[in-house]
Amino acid sequence: MLVGLLAIPYLIHAMGKERFGLLTIIWMGVGYFSLFDMGFGRALTKLVAERLGRNDTADLHGVIWTALWLVSGLGLVGMCIVFLISGPLIMHVLNVPLALHAEGVASFRLLALCLPFTIATTAVVGILEAHQRFARIAAIRVPLGVMTFLGPVLSQQFSASLTWATATLVAVRIAAFSSYYATAAGIAPALKRPEGVVTRHVSPLLSFGGWLTVSTIVGPVMLYADRFLIGALLSMTAVAYYTTPYEVLSRVQVIPNSLLGVLFPAFATAFAGDRERFRSLYDRAGQVLQLIMVPLMASLFLFAPELLRIWVGADFSEAAAPVTRWLTLGWLHVLIARTNSTVLQATGRPDLLAKAHLCELFPFLAIVWWMTHHYGIGGAAFAWCLRGVSDAIILSLLTGYSVPDLKARANRGLLRIPLLWLGFACLAGIHALPAKIAIAAIFVGAFAWKLGNPVKLLLTARAAS
Repeated sequence: MLVGLLAIPYLIHAMGKERFGLLTIIWMGVGYFSLFDMGFGRALTKLVAERLGRNDTADLHGVIWTALWLVSGLGLVGMCIVFLISGPLIMHVLNVPLALHAEGVASFRLLALCLPFTIATTAVVGILEAHQRFARIAAIRVPLGVMTFLGPVLSQQFSASLTWATATLVAVRIAAFSSYYATAAGIAPALKRPEGVVTRHVSPLLSFGGWLTVSTIVGPVMLYADRFLIGALLSMTAVAYYTTPYEVLSRVQVIPNSLLGVLFPAFATAFAGDRERFRSLYDRAGQVLQLIMVPLMASLFLFAPELLRIWVGADFSEAAAPVTRWLTLGWLHVLIARTNSTVLQATGRPDLLAKAHLCELFPFLAIVWWMTHHYGIGGAAFAWCLRGVSDAIILSLLTGYSVPDLKARANRGLLRIPLLWLGFACLAGIHALPAKIAIAAIFVGAFAWKLGNPVKLLLTARAAS
């Protein structure tokens, strides 16, 4: 994130706003196209973790290689699809200037070539997660995140072409896969001895991964449809104004994503054998996440105009500050939703998550199209925020329905939503910088003091496990 803060202003200046806007879509594509793993990465984590918990590793070799062959085949299919749609996407869907058509098509085709590696990475990382080797994952993920920004910066030293910037991203993804695989092979020797597909393992992978696939496809569509519509309805410059604050705010989500990634197997284990611990984990995780993220996001909301002005200039700040504020509020609702989606997956109900996303999809697309068409990037950000609110409400209700033990707790989580809107509405009316600084200091101090007890309890639960 720190590298991104320095790299983004440089890239905007060096590449120009339209070329940079296209680069942000390529960044998004690198992450979104992992949907082609069909949920097998998460399914593999669950199946391997269950076997390790039961000390039943006799068929682990077959489970791992069945998943790897399936995701490899899906990666090749995804590569062919993206390669074929690159031309029509650049020339007819996105509002890309004619001068950038050749670069855009070449860049998307390069992106297609790294898809098999990107998708296979999800399965290999799933093995590491099942073995609780999060430090080793981080040792690779940190330089991968740094090079996501630094790679394009380095490419600008010898060429302003978007194609070279994309080539660096492809090289980094291939290197990351190689590193993950070598690390996982040191922990799971099965990776050193290839085996074919074992048919009896296909059905469990498909049954868990099938519904996850629906969410993996539909969820990111709702997450990223706004920037595609901005590119189609407005301009690539508008995409740059919109995605620059979005990228920063999405990087901040490394905090909740890290905790929820570790809690997924913990929830699954506790749900099966210790319901009291399961309820305690849900309570404490929710408290810790709220106590960390609310003051952080409130501070970003308060200082959005000033921070953007310092970072990328006054013109950029004027256009992007309202977007930043709506997205900031939206991300807090996404946090509530993701906590409950993790519970639904861990308790074996990914179908409810998928059905909720299917119900939300078309109304959201209609709203974001209408808001973008009539109100520009501010309208798109507002629609994205509303989508976060609906996700938080629906998934909280589904958690209470699916897991009666958590019904009262999930309902209490719903009460936070009107409080968030009321509190952020008050923050929006504060314009004096000294008042903003004072309020931010109070927020951070109060929440840091409150954070101590839940963190200690969460660490105690982790140590006990």
